[in-house]
Amino acid sequence: MKIYTKRGDMGQTDLLTKRVSKSDLHISVNGAFDEVMAFLLMAKHHILMDEVNDDINHIYDHLFSICHEIALNDENKYITKEEQVKWLESRLDYYDSYLEPLHKFIKLDQTKAASWLNVVRVTVRRAERELISLNEQQKLNIQTLSYINRLSDFLFTIARYFDEVHKV
Repeated sequence: MKIYTKRGDMGQTDLLTKRVSKSDLHISVNGAFDEVMAFLLMAKHHILMDEVNDDINHIYDHLFSICHEIALNDENKYITKEEQVKWLESRLDYYDSYLEPLHKFIKLDQTKAASWLNVVRVTVRRAERELISLNEQQKLNIQTLSYINRLSDFLFTIARYFDEVHKV
């Protein structure tokens, strides 16, 4: 089987249940999350802690599920639940417990891990803006919106963790 189908040559693609323009906001949102997932995988090459990599694998898998949720475009089939948001908050709190309170703006550049995690963080923020634009057009899962908002905080926190505590 060939990887190309030629079905997208005229600017159309499949959104699970229907054919849409490649400029459809659902496609833009999922494309932004695809970038996030790619950068997460790059960051893993510089994270020499199994515990953090396990968290990243968990997040990667859930982001893939969020893309599925966006593509389904069906409020009766929401995937993100409150427990995923709570899990992310608990992991954020765990890493934050190792850090001193923040009193100024910082650069996340002391380690390669922190720098890559910062790239992921800013990409998540852009993806979140796309998600919010879609939410302005149609009601989205509030738990998904919350999860993505927490994710940028989580990434900031673990980037700080690598710059301040686990300097590898």
